[in-house]
Amino acid sequence: MRRVASGVVVLLALAACGGDPADSVDVPGVPPGGDPRPSISTIAPAPTTSPPSTVARTTTTVAATTTVAPTTTATTTTVPTTTVPASTTTVAPTTTELVYSPEPADGALRVGVEGPRSLEVQQNLIALGILPSTAADSKYGPGTAAGIRRFQESQSLVVDGVAGPVTLAALTAAVAAVAPPTTTI
Repeated sequence: MRRVASGVVVLLALAACGGDPADSVDVPGVPPGGDPRPSISTIAPAPTTSPPSTVARTTTTVAATTTVAPTTTATTTTVPTTTVPASTTTVAPTTTELVYSPEPADGALRVGVEGPRSLEVQQNLIALGILPSTAADSKYGPGTAAGIRRFQESQSLVVDGVAGPVTLAALTAAVAAVAPPTTTI
């Protein structure tokens, strides 16, 4: 009762001043004169949705057999089901084919070049047992780069898969150390 009486006193005091409660009282976050923004109902009407047209309702009949000692009773029950057609969108697998360009006459060999220097690098990696003998195709591809990375790691070089001057010199020296000496007659 006491709360109702105090609320009535506040409203009577506001009415006596001739003011509107929203105009007379400062509410934090609300500008003087009220909120100038339009009401939510005028900003965006309520969305209306309809059920998708691709869903078909079907009825499936399921036969259930209940076995009771010496007699058998068959019961048929109708169960509603929903059938949704399968998607007809087909996504083709994507593949990326590496296009090789001629290798530079000098400088570093990188993935995507092809030529006699790449073939020599592959043959050296085969001689060291890093690549299989079938890897010699003169194309510096991902397999050759992986072999170079393994070689660089074994020699404590910068492991980047690029056959630069330091890696090529170390590769040549490693192959020379492994190769048996040739004797001339």
